[in-house]
Amino acid sequence: MRLPYPLSLPKLLLLGFVLVALPAVLALFGAYFSLAQLSQRSESAITRATTITRDSRALSEHLTALERLARQQLVLGDEAGLGTYARQRTAFNETAERLQRHADTLDLGSNLDALRLAEKSIWQSLQPAELSQNRGPALLKAFAAMNDSASLIINQADARIEADIQSLRIEAAAARRQLLQRLWILIPISLLLALGITALIRRPFRQIEEAMRGLGEGRFDTPIRVTGPRDMALLGQRLDWLRTRLQALDAQKTRLLHHVSHELKTPLTALHEGTALLLDKVTGPLNTEQLEVVQILASNCQRLRKLIENLLDYSGLRFAPGDLRREQIALTELIALLIADHKLAAAARNIRIACEGDALNLQADRENLRVILDNLLSNALKYAPPGSSVLIRSSAGAGQICIEVCDEGPGIPLELAPGMFEAFVQGPAPQGSPVKGSGLGLSIVHELVALHGGEVSLHPNSPQGTRACVRLPLTGSPA
Repeated sequence: MRLPYPLSLPKLLLLGFVLVALPAVLALFGAYFSLAQLSQRSESAITRATTITRDSRALSEHLTALERLARQQLVLGDEAGLGTYARQRTAFNETAERLQRHADTLDLGSNLDALRLAEKSIWQSLQPAELSQNRGPALLKAFAAMNDSASLIINQADARIEADIQSLRIEAAAARRQLLQRLWILIPISLLLALGITALIRRPFRQIEEAMRGLGEGRFDTPIRVTGPRDMALLGQRLDWLRTRLQALDAQKTRLLHHVSHELKTPLTALHEGTALLLDKVTGPLNTEQLEVVQILASNCQRLRKLIENLLDYSGLRFAPGDLRREQIALTELIALLIADHKLAAAARNIRIACEGDALNLQADRENLRVILDNLLSNALKYAPPGSSVLIRSSAGAGQICIEVCDEGPGIPLELAPGMFEAFVQGPAPQGSPVKGSGLGLSIVHELVALHGGEVSLHPNSPQGTRACVRLPLTGSPA
């Protein structure tokens, strides 16, 4: 099931931005909550560590003060000293109560209980009824044991604080790993989403580009359909409407060429036959001036006949592009026949036609291949300067046969070469050439080569001139 596109390209871009940014936003929120929890636990651990450290140190200080007051009470035995001890004892018990709240965390329950019981026993021993000098060593021994217990409590508190710090380190490392894991997951997701959105955006542009290229190349038979946002799809519909209009205009142009060519051919045939009768002196002898005029008429009749044949060939290609009668063709023999056909035209301008290459066979339409080579050879002779050479070279390789027709004329600028295969496009007129082209020869060559599944191109020749290269699928092998 294909998901619908947004209504417009801007909405698609906005949707793409949101989808690509969403994983990053999720990663940021996840990192924020992880850091917030870690910060909260760190704050709680720091507060607890501060409280435990302060109270454990205070408990030790209270014990030291109680021991000093107990020693004084043993010596003085007055009520004032006992009151001071009582106040210090109250502070000691309050500190022990605060530590008792962390007893489960620090595992101090038994130590605190023993410490408070020992202090209570000392307090009872310091009462006037119980006070005696003989109790001094026992009290000092009891305080020594209590100090050991207080030191143990301090050590336990320090160990607990260190454990909390280590736990925070572990949690921080786990948070970093979790953040990296999320990034490793979310970054590829963002990249995939970006690639997907890019593909969705590029698809209609690529389809429009292909459609425009097809219109520029004259491929009007393929309907244009653009999938994407509605505004892009609407543009595709407009392009398809333009395609149908261009197709209709192209068909009208082709029909016009076809009809005009046929209409011109009938009177031209009569004119050609009339000039032939005059040249054969059927109507009587001609003087020199009359003969010159008749020869000019015959030459122009031949030129018009060639132009009309090109028009008919071009219109015929447009109407029947796929009717090929393939057969096995000996390329060298066909080239020799073409050279013989153009022998007189070449001799008139002292141009030498040479042929190089192996004897090759290929499957092709004989008449179409003859038209291809005839047009290329005619162009080469037209542009070649008098006294120069025209070379026809054939070779095979990589499953193709390459036929090159090279002249030594002025050449074609590289920027103009691709457009020379368009209908009615001509290069610069050759100097001294009595023949003007119709602009259809190379267009016919291009169409016929394309029908055979090949390609044709124009290149500069060395040291000067033009090299026309035709590549066709090779089915034979060197003989």
